[in-house]
Amino acid sequence: QSLGMMCPKYDWCLDRPHRNASCCLDPCNLLNQWNPSNNEANYALHLKKAMGEGITGFLPHVIIDTGRNGVAGMREDCSNWCNIRGAGVGLKPTTETVDPRLIDAYFWLKTPGESDGCSETLPDGTKCPRFDSDCASVDSLGTRTGEPPAPEAGDWFDFQVKMLAENANMSQA
Repeated sequence: QSLGMMCPKYDWCLDRPHRNASCCLDPCNLLNQWNPSNNEANYALHLKKAMGEGITGFLPHVIIDTGRNGVAGMREDCSNWCNIRGAGVGLKPTTETVDPRLIDAYFWLKTPGESDGCSETLPDGTKCPRFDSDCASVDSLGTRTGEPPAPEAGDWFDFQVKMLAENANMSQA
């Protein structure tokens, strides 16, 4: 999910008059499910509200992984997560966040170029012993003709890192 823009409050986009606000961009159609977490920044607001109400005196702080969220709306199905085609590296790691009282840093928690999981057939032609059907989604690299199969989770995926670099959006501007 993209970093997005932070709204003034966690449920801002659920109020119909605000639906056209830039912080309410919602490529996954979560708002129609009454889910105010339409982007990572608003998810942080949602966590703050839920945790603050659930744990007396608790003031949560979050780190947002921006290693693969530089492109908004890249998936056909937002539940897909494995080696997503069209993804790009997001903001470079920094402690300069939209709200330092809540978000401590943007950071690449998963190294860009590490595979999320393997295709059913590995690059060497053998069957992947830890194949997850989520890695065969319509959005996963390695499922289209001309794309190489994905290696095991955590292994270097050269095709993916080149795509992430090509689609990178590493600045907030």
